Amino acid sequence: MSRSQALDAGVLLAAVGLPWAFTGPYHQHILVLAGLFVLMALGFDLVLGYLGELSLGHAAFFGIGAYATALLTRHFGTPFPLDLALAGFLTGVSGFLIGLPSLRLKGPYFAIVTFGFAEILRLVALNWTSVTRGPMGLPDIPPARIGPLLINTELRYYYLVLVLVVGAVVVTRRLLDSTVGHAFLAIRENDELAAAAGIATFRFKLIAFCIGMVFTGVAGSIYARYVHFVDPTALSFYYTVTVASMVIVGGQGSVAGTISGAVLFTLLPEYLRVAEQARLLLFGAFLMTATVFLPDGVGGLWRRRRAAGGGRVPA
Repeated sequence: MSRSQALDAGVLLAAVGLPWAFTGPYHQHILVLAGLFVLMALGFDLVLGYLGELSLGHAAFFGIGAYATALLTRHFGTPFPLDLALAGFLTGVSGFLIGLPSLRLKGPYFAIVTFGFAEILRLVALNWTSVTRGPMGLPDIPPARIGPLLINTELRYYYLVLVLVVGAVVVTRRLLDSTVGHAFLAIRENDELAAAAGIATFRFKLIAFCIGMVFTGVAGSIYARYVHFVDPTALSFYYTVTVASMVIVGGQGSVAGTISGAVLFTLLPEYLRVAEQARLLLFGAFLMTATVFLPDGVGGLWRRRRAAGGGRVPA
């Protein structure tokens, strides 16, 4: 076993044992949310970190996954594994349909189009009351069930989310280690030069965008099952800003950095609540400090330390 594989195994074992160190339901609830944000951040980083495109509509795909599960379970009684697959499929198709015209744009135009799509979808969810119940939302979403196992506690949801996160990490790393991943990096560095070298830049952008949105839709689907309720706030721009901050502070183009940023940004605001009114001030100070002293994020610091030690730098 290589040093990198041993490190991955150690991190996985620590993640498996984490909820047994934090046994209270509140702490385990925060861990579930951290896992969901990791899924969203991994999807966002595929677009920002490996293609260099800033999507401001990430929350739209989280909402699509959540609403898909809510509607499928409430109206058709769709069982958990099937509704999760359908939610991922629908977000992937939505990513394809939105990416098809918007990924041909460059610079801020892509960001504006994705932001507009998210806002339109939020307004549809808010006003199409016959389907979405508008601001009242969709309640009574049943918990997930896998065969005889009912997933109805924070601990069980944590392990479900952990399995999905491990799957997303494996898919991402396999993708990045392939020729597709090399094409992503070439496009990020200089898409015109990549196109001149014969790389089908638009096709690879569309692949990354669709896969990233599938990760996000899966997170939305689990979120709906977990909280048993979905309303238009699931499409809020807040989620996009939060996930973008996680990826930027964690380190763009780094799986380990993205995971670190997502976990840190989920846990830190919650545990700063002991500071009461100073909580947001302290969190803002941390964000500014990280931006100034870690311009390439936690992942960049990790890569530098690994390179200095002569080890292989994982994605």
